[in-house]
Amino acid sequence: LEGVDVLDSTGLGVLVGGVRRVRSQDGTLDLVVSQDLILKIFRITVLTKLFAIHDAVSAALAGQS
Repeated sequence: LEGVDVLDSTGLGVLVGGVRRVRSQDGTLDLVVSQDLILKIFRITVLTKLFAIHDAVSAALAGQS
């Protein structure tokens, strides 16, 4: 989500639906969130418990939070 400036409930719903579909196939969906405003949305909605959130693509690929 590095290029995302605005994230509303529709966008969050799409991401939640995506993670559910991926998990039903035993997969994972990690997110890269580099902007504090977007990260704040995930914290306020407690979606940080649903998604593994990383601050850089390299960290996501390495499996680090």
